[in-house]
Amino acid sequence: MTKGKRLRKRLAEPGIVVAPGVFDALSARICEMAGFEVLQHTGYGTAASLLGRPDVGLLSMTEMRDQLHRMVRAVDVPIIGDADNGFGNAVNVDRTVREYIWAGAAGLFLEDQVIPKRCGHMAGKAIVSKEEMMGKLRAALFARDGEDKDALIVYRTDAVAVSGFDDAIDRARSAADLGVDMVFVEALETIEQMERAVREIPIPLMLNLVEGGKTPLISTSEAEAMGFKYVMYPVTPLFAAAAALRESMEELRKNGLSESLMARLMSFGDFVDIVGLDEIREMEERYLPPGEMNKYGGRSRIV
Repeated sequence: MTKGKRLRKRLAEPGIVVAPGVFDALSARICEMAGFEVLQHTGYGTAASLLGRPDVGLLSMTEMRDQLHRMVRAVDVPIIGDADNGFGNAVNVDRTVREYIWAGAAGLFLEDQVIPKRCGHMAGKAIVSKEEMMGKLRAALFARDGEDKDALIVYRTDAVAVSGFDDAIDRARSAADLGVDMVFVEALETIEQMERAVREIPIPLMLNLVEGGKTPLISTSEAEAMGFKYVMYPVTPLFAAAAALRESMEELRKNGLSESLMARLMSFGDFVDIVGLDEIREMEERYLPPGEMNKYGGRSRIV
């Protein structure tokens, strides 16, 4: 079963889907091992991890696609790709959708921001016209159907902060009429807006929960009770990793001794389990002649 089919099957089952935001292959593997059924590729985290810069449209389509592909290859669970604004007009969207599907995405979302875009919870956003965005979504659906009809096409609208909540609902309903699989109304500002979005949009909805962002933080059970089908935490893994890294490195710089950090660090053995050293060992034993293994002092070891 393809990952797109697996994702559709899971979304058709009872219960909300919870997806953490992953930004590289390591974060994807860790989140999979934590038990998540679906992962969310985050453009915010990709910009931070690749460039050390904010999510303001600095990454190219190929950089985003390549990072997505690395994550897809590292895990077995489906990943939904962040395709930004399609990196251009409807013609660019056609290529973006195909490239993401070729990279292994189980689905992707496209937003209606202009180029360059920015994080949905930042000020100063601008959006394209509804007519232009519907054309981009038609292109996305056509490209998807030509490559993998099981892949999800999700429409993200940033209209709430730009042209208002009512316009966001209108755009979402038009996208639903086109046949998109899910809608993501970005940066909802109140519980009332969240409830209205679920009530007034006739297809499944994503909810984006950003710590420190514009949307009120609610539990996944509360989101499910409201009627949301998919909740993502796009920056939670990134912020957790960044906080731990900064705290540990500040202490190391101050004390000059890493031993004091041991209680907070993952063990060497646990880490090599995450990156799959045993799989490499099995390949060495299966394929390398004894002479080659002896040349390197035997098979790969922890020490």
